[in-house]
Amino acid sequence: MKYSVVIPENLQEQLRRHLIRRDGQEDLCFALYNPSEGRTRYTAAIKEVILPLPGERQVHGNVSFNSEYYDRVCSLALEKGCGICFLHSHPGPGWQGMSRDDIEAEKMLAPRVKATTGISLLGMTTGNDETWSARFWIKKAPSTYERKWCATVRVVGKGFKIHFHEQQMPAPTFGKEFTRTVSAWGSSKQGILSRLKVGIVGLGSVGSIVAEALYKTGIRNISFIDFDLVELKNLDRLQGIGRKSIGRLKVDVVKKRLLKQKLFERPLIETFPYSIIEEEGFRRALDCDILFCCVDRPWPRYILNVMGYANGIPVIDGGIETAINQRGTNLDYARWKAHTVGPGRICLNCLGQYKSEDVALEQSGLLEDPTYIKNLPKDHFINRGENVFAFSLGVAGMEMQQFLSLVLQPRGQYYGPKEFDFNSGNIDFDFPFHCSANCRFPLKVSEGEKENKHLIESHPLAEQRRREAKRNSPVKAFFNQCFKFNII
Repeated sequence: MKYSVVIPENLQEQLRRHLIRRDGQEDLCFALYNPSEGRTRYTAAIKEVILPLPGERQVHGNVSFNSEYYDRVCSLALEKGCGICFLHSHPGPGWQGMSRDDIEAEKMLAPRVKATTGISLLGMTTGNDETWSARFWIKKAPSTYERKWCATVRVVGKGFKIHFHEQQMPAPTFGKEFTRTVSAWGSSKQGILSRLKVGIVGLGSVGSIVAEALYKTGIRNISFIDFDLVELKNLDRLQGIGRKSIGRLKVDVVKKRLLKQKLFERPLIETFPYSIIEEEGFRRALDCDILFCCVDRPWPRYILNVMGYANGIPVIDGGIETAINQRGTNLDYARWKAHTVGPGRICLNCLGQYKSEDVALEQSGLLEDPTYIKNLPKDHFINRGENVFAFSLGVAGMEMQQFLSLVLQPRGQYYGPKEFDFNSGNIDFDFPFHCSANCRFPLKVSEGEKENKHLIESHPLAEQRRREAKRNSPVKAFFNQCFKFNII
């Protein structure tokens, strides 16, 4: 199990102002967090900073706190059902280790916090350049707590910053194959990009192109989440996939195609033939630092929308809208949009990327009923087939631009939603950056498992597709042919 922390950008600013002092002295405070439990990563989502009141802590070169402060924090943690995080600052830059006093203080707190809240103590240290280190204190036996260092601490909002535990996640090196890529933004930024764990939900026309783009940008750790199979009707839209792949899982086909390129050593491409709605697909997505939403259905979009806020995982989404003219002789219009959602950014619902009534419709199972679909209006999203390959290239390109802008932030700039109008060639960026005043999604920020537990359900179509994939596996097909011709 790996460990991690995510901090919303607005809370990071609050912590910076309090902990990094102009006089160079150390300071401290507490915060509350909610757990977010992936399959291989346990994350603390920082929910609320609790600053000391006058007289609750003493700054004297080092820093200490009174029992009144700790008791107040415990009461709030119990009231809100949260874990407790103890944060302090060091006067030097970079990733911070722990002094003997630091270790003793957190060892003293760990059993008290666990006994009070039932959740492990999280300790965090910031350098004077805002670099974070973090560790959980995990109970191993009565009165015995083991320190587990976090591999990453992420700060998410308009931008994205990530701090690595260098021993757990050292920066990889690249060969001549990536000379041009590294020269575009330098080895330091490439070291950040290459250590990210990126998930793609949906390996269709857009997702298969995004997969190739990420791999050739040097992203070594990619998760593919999609339960669907390659069909004949997909072949004009899937990147580098032909007839031999019909009946196989899209995730496996795309993985095999990428690994054949052998661009660098030890890439980790994992495939999960599940829906994001199912337990396994959902938990695997929580293991990622950034997610690409490449689905065209409202239910998974809703799930990813909630995930982005509740778990602090930026979700990069895109969509295409086209129409043929009334005579059916030419394209009438086409436009596609890409955007990033998460804490401090506008959500998919406010952007109009799905409708709540369509989510309910899909949850009911009616969108898999041919009789019901037949009676839907022609302009309903289920009746559209607009993802032609050329337009999918445009969407995938815009999604990759969102990704690189979020991580690289050249000149300290980053942007919000963008929409391309195919007819005029114009790019519209005049969209609100924040949700409407009555939107409920910003309230879900850092709620973690409190929201996650309501999102996971069974998905009959995904289960059916996995059964079909098992019947279509190359090994089974080989033995079927052998039996057919009496070879064995």
